[in-house]
Amino acid sequence: MSPPPAAAGRRRGAGQVAVALYLGMVLILGGASAAGHAANLLLQVLGAALIGWSGMAAAPAGAAEPGRAGVWLVRGMLALVVVQFLPLPPAVWTQLPGREDVAQGFALIGMAPPWLLVSLSPLRSLASLAWAIPALALFIAMRGPLAPRPRTIAGVVVAIAALSACLGTVQWLTGAGYIYTITNYGFGPGFFANSNHQSMFLLMALALGAGLYARARRDGRFAPLRFVAAGIAALLILGVLINRSLACIVLLPIEIAVLSAILWPRWRRPLLFAALPLVAGLGIAATLVLGGSELTGGGAVPGISRREFAATGLRMLRDSFPVGTGLGSFPLLYPWYEDADRVGATFTNHAHNDLIELLIETGVAGAIVLGLFLWWFGASVRRIVALRSGGEIMPRCATVAIGAILLHSLVDYPLRTAALSGFFALCCAIVARPPRHAPHS
Repeated sequence: MSPPPAAAGRRRGAGQVAVALYLGMVLILGGASAAGHAANLLLQVLGAALIGWSGMAAAPAGAAEPGRAGVWLVRGMLALVVVQFLPLPPAVWTQLPGREDVAQGFALIGMAPPWLLVSLSPLRSLASLAWAIPALALFIAMRGPLAPRPRTIAGVVVAIAALSACLGTVQWLTGAGYIYTITNYGFGPGFFANSNHQSMFLLMALALGAGLYARARRDGRFAPLRFVAAGIAALLILGVLINRSLACIVLLPIEIAVLSAILWPRWRRPLLFAALPLVAGLGIAATLVLGGSELTGGGAVPGISRREFAATGLRMLRDSFPVGTGLGSFPLLYPWYEDADRVGATFTNHAHNDLIELLIETGVAGAIVLGLFLWWFGASVRRIVALRSGGEIMPRCATVAIGAILLHSLVDYPLRTAALSGFFALCCAIVARPPRHAPHS
């Protein structure tokens, strides 16, 4: 027996409030990848509860199917998780790439090799799965009956981004107010431990803010909010600039050009042509980053330039491919490859290139899942672009945010924080929402 409409409406309203509150908690508390353990544990517990609540709620009428690409993406992700915990006999795992030192260790202590899992660090693999709970919870909730409207979610994101930008400005000006002990002092990381991740958060929020601006303009509510919108945009841009993240500073004008082309279609062609030299600048900047130039601080501390991270990561990839070393295993294995004469007090927790780190840890299985995601994302972008102008502004802006963080992931690890991975999942859910208008005939 179904509940009365009034009770169902109250339950749905409570669920929407819960999703919005949880999103706010993720963005404020989930700003560190290697710190804030209590906060991240809280987000994981609440995220698991939200997944259960969303699963018990009835699917809304007219809910969109995930499509062929989406179905294969989900299957690939589940298979990737299962593979990490497959038990292998000694005759098998000792022959896999990257296991030679492990087998030699058992030989040195005179112990027969036992059965082992595919992952060289099963506990870290489990921790990686737990880390993914907030992002999974937001994606599932935004695809179910508890989902708030995209403009409501965008409003929450922009409000928190503005607060984080204000906090970051105070940190930058005063040298006080930092949330994490291990952080980028002298910059403005806001709610994050890493100032680069703060910059990416503000860039992604700027994209959703553009969607809010378009909606207000379409509804005739723009005039009273004009100066507020301009002030918030300026605050977010300032927050990006004061952190001096080279990748985000290069991405900023490109994103502004693309968003302007979305908001003002008549200017689309000249804006996109104007963005071409900016794209070339992005390529040059990426080369400088990977080259470890003084401009990027690559020569400041021996052994920790982007170029050296990439070179060491490629050696790790060569030794572990195609099986991989297991989710979350990178920090344990990286010291095996470091030059002992150049090791200092700085701890390397990530490859600063999520593509390389993903392939090191998951091998060909991770490459397949990444390919499935890009297939799904490309299909979603084509579907959104084919819709009539004006009907899908928020999903279009969400694709810009997704593109920005994917590019940033080539020189950093923004998706390793609960806040940015949750934001990323949120944007994917917005992109995956059912279309409101038919495509052009």
